[in-house]
Amino acid sequence: MIHPPPPPRVFVVASAVEIRAVLAVLPAQETPDRPGCTLLSPADAGCFMGPAWWRALLAETGVTFPAFLDCGTAAGRAAEALGLGLRHIVLHGTGRQADTIHLLAQSLGARCLPHRPPHHVVGPAPSPERLRAYLSGIDHPPIRACPPVITPHGTV
Repeated sequence: MIHPPPPPRVFVVASAVEIRAVLAVLPAQETPDRPGCTLLSPADAGCFMGPAWWRALLAETGVTFPAFLDCGTAAGRAAEALGLGLRHIVLHGTGRQADTIHLLAQSLGARCLPHRPPHHVVGPAPSPERLRAYLSGIDHPPIRACPPVITPHGTV
């Protein structure tokens, strides 16, 4: 199966405040219908918050551009999201259920990513400067590295 390329600039958002912060820094030449970015829910949010929460959050903030709901490995939640009219989802994993969801998404004109794309976490206290820097390509999202492992022979 050929997967589409990931979106260009991806902001992880979990609240209306965070979404509005992203909307506020979109350049003037970009419109909500044609932004240079997309939104992404927190990891596995489709499982613990549900597709209806994501749909309501997008409706409350008036987002009309791509906003992906991460459904983790829950094919049932991904199907529910598609049934509610969401057209951008992330479904991790492989197998028959994942293949079925990818085909369902394709038949509905929806986009289903097989994993989370590189992203920038907005956070509960959004910094407009950091958001603008990420949008412009100056600031790259932090690489999440594992903490050093301390052994009796030193740090690894």
